Amino acid sequence: MEALQQFSISLIQALQTLSPALDGLMNFFTFLGRAEFYLLIAPFIFWTIDKRLGMRALIILIATDVITSSFKLLFHQPRPYWIGGVRELSQESSYGIPSSHASDSLAVGGYLAYRTKRTWFRVAIGIILLFIGLSRLYLGVHFLHDVLFGWLIGASVLWVAIKQSKQIAAWARSKSLSAQIGIGFVLSGVIILLGILIRSLISGTPDPASWSSFATEARSITHSFTLAGAFFGAITGYALMRQNVHFRPAENWSKRVLSYIIGIIGLVLIYLGLDIAFSMIAADESILGYVLRYIRYALATFWVTLGAPWVFLKAKLAEPEI
Repeated sequence: MEALQQFSISLIQALQTLSPALDGLMNFFTFLGRAEFYLLIAPFIFWTIDKRLGMRALIILIATDVITSSFKLLFHQPRPYWIGGVRELSQESSYGIPSSHASDSLAVGGYLAYRTKRTWFRVAIGIILLFIGLSRLYLGVHFLHDVLFGWLIGASVLWVAIKQSKQIAAWARSKSLSAQIGIGFVLSGVIILLGILIRSLISGTPDPASWSSFATEARSITHSFTLAGAFFGAITGYALMRQNVHFRPAENWSKRVLSYIIGIIGLVLIYLGLDIAFSMIAADESILGYVLRYIRYALATFWVTLGAPWVFLKAKLAEPEI
């Protein structure tokens, strides 16, 4: 591992000496792999393009992130700037390998490219995926093997999604509403237990003292509750939406844009508003804090999959699906 790290450090040093003008560009591409970007793009697909495609993209994102974050915690390896030799152009408090930017973007972007079947879009996605991975090296937050492993995970999830998504969707539709919600809750519990189990497995191998100022949240399981809540809220909202709120995007793009703006305002109020409110109630690293984080993210995805579509129909910003 040390030899791989040293090779990557040499590569990163070479990249970082190209031009300071690249800093802004690389930060832009790295943003395209952050959670904040997915909070903008996933609802856009769901509300204005195709709710089924949006739902699958959201579930692919969550599934990929569960796998990636599990390996990240299990391997508990450093990031390049933690061990020195490269410039710290960005900061991350979690472990390095694998890169969630690489895995998430390949899985989600690859699936969208597969479904779109347009050459220009596939080329654009390919370029974006390449530069997202490259940006993680340039910024000094990932080794080359972190990015390659992330791409491997993303490609694996993408392969399963392409081969099995229709069968999984058909299986889910065959279940009753209560069964779908129950399955979603149980699986969200599995996500949480997985994080707890992996953290207990590595508890006997403490990090080097030199990492302490960097890996401040590396062993936190808050992300497990984030993903679990987001998954349960999405599954529950989508199941209820399919039964009670039959919507499709309006024919008029001005209405689609307006619905997206209204939907995003609601999402931001839930996402940021509850963050502020819950932080005054309990610390993140507490049992109540974990529960509140689960609720916060569940309500956010519940709004995306049910709350906003219901508002769009009532405001006549979407069409009833017959």
